Amino acid sequence: MTPLCMKIMDGFATSFWLKRTLASALERDAVDALADAEALARALREHCDNVLQRTMIEDVSPERVVLQDELIKAGEER
Repeated sequence: MTPLCMKIMDGFATSFWLKRTLASALERDAVDALADAEALARALREHCDNVLQRTMIEDVSPERVVLQDELIKAGEER
């Protein structure tokens, strides 16, 4: 096992999911495991970007913009 793999497996803050997944991957063919991990990383990155984009769109709703304008104006009056 490489030093990085050992550090991840021994890490106090490492999630159980990551430890289980890494242990499982280390039992597989290295090339296949890497290809699958890269595909998973791409899929999760796309999912995360999608979630963040939806969150940003929701945060810029007209009601929220009006409220922010009101808060700014209230601060200027003080």
